[in-house]
Amino acid sequence: MDLEHDRQSVMTKTSFNWSDRFSEIAQRTAPPQISWLMAQALETPGLISLAAGFVDQKSLPHKQIAEVMRQMLLDPHSGQAALQYGTTQGDLDLRTLLVDHLREEDAFHPDAQISPEHCIIGSGSQQILYLAAEALLNQDDIVLMEAPTYFVVLGVFQSRGARTVGIDTDKYGLVPEKLEQCLETLKIAGQLSRIKMLYLMSYSTNPLGVTLTQERRKAIFSILQRYKDDGFPILLVEDAAYKRLVFDDDSPVPIKSDDEDNDQILYTESFSKSLSPGFRLGFGIGPKSLIDKMTDLKGNHDFGSGNFAQHALKSVIQSGLFDRHLDIIKQIYHQKRDAALETLKQHFPADARILHPNGGLYIWITLPDHLDTGPQGEIFKAALEEKVLYVPGCLCYSPDRPESRRSSSIRLSYGMIDQEPLREACIRLGKALQRFVG
Repeated sequence: MDLEHDRQSVMTKTSFNWSDRFSEIAQRTAPPQISWLMAQALETPGLISLAAGFVDQKSLPHKQIAEVMRQMLLDPHSGQAALQYGTTQGDLDLRTLLVDHLREEDAFHPDAQISPEHCIIGSGSQQILYLAAEALLNQDDIVLMEAPTYFVVLGVFQSRGARTVGIDTDKYGLVPEKLEQCLETLKIAGQLSRIKMLYLMSYSTNPLGVTLTQERRKAIFSILQRYKDDGFPILLVEDAAYKRLVFDDDSPVPIKSDDEDNDQILYTESFSKSLSPGFRLGFGIGPKSLIDKMTDLKGNHDFGSGNFAQHALKSVIQSGLFDRHLDIIKQIYHQKRDAALETLKQHFPADARILHPNGGLYIWITLPDHLDTGPQGEIFKAALEEKVLYVPGCLCYSPDRPESRRSSSIRLSYGMIDQEPLREACIRLGKALQRFVG
């Protein structure tokens, strides 16, 4: 009887639900939307995903990197250094290499005193963005951003309890006049002191695929400079994750090049799209006070990103492999973009407005206003029935924007898929849309 009683007790006993004791940050943190989209792909056999922003699998230079790493490991000094602990801020030689390389590209103002001390290595640029948010944002602080924007970063800011405010964009990037209007509105409301950041992507943006023009770069920085001079400093977080994937040879220099005092812009890049997401490495360059505090916080995260990956990346850059790889993948993505645009033109409704990306991995499409492309809508359901997946445009807007609740736009990614499946996916999506648009 005692054994039976114990067995019944075990069967009926419930586990304690720790959600009742979650921190405020944990309670504000929702599952990333990309996880939900990936689940859709896994649960639908035969589905072709135009949602995931993955890189071209076949282009990953595994043999070349293997040879570079072999040489690195065979050398006792470099091999043992790679297998040892690193520093929290990142390998000094790698930081020096990155700063010197960007200086040669005129990414900094000629008079800006920028050194490796102003650079931090992170586990992708995503960690750099999180560290910056952790260093600066309190609950109810304000982050300005593009509308639409990189939807994964929305979770970073919202977990800090920040209020995100979207600013209009067009085919040339963020509209400076709209930024000015937004700041004036917040000034009238007495909220200027709550604005901590302006987050924007400056090259081949995710999701629009557009590069901010040189004229607008100057105008945006000038606006922020004026507010700083009036006692309201706003950190510009310049996310240049797709800088290396712009197809044009004459792309503008970073906004960071105007930051003469190196006190107003945090510039970030990632090697996930330009080399390999498996390295999980990115970096940030900005004001020393901010970099120092981000380094302190990073010490609580991980004591530093993977040291082995940093040494391997350093060897890849020094060998010239990185630059050679860029030439290859830009050609690959250029061809994929053209194949996707050609197919979309043939099979999409004539009144679909398709932005022509100048680089990166994404195509932004806006359908007639009466259509709803959201995850609960008929178009998304029809696309799944045709076994094709896209990112609903509503996911790419901050909650203050009406488009976050209802949007007629979609984001497609052509990065990972080979050209024939890419064309097939575009045809399938066109078929789904024909049910709703003539």
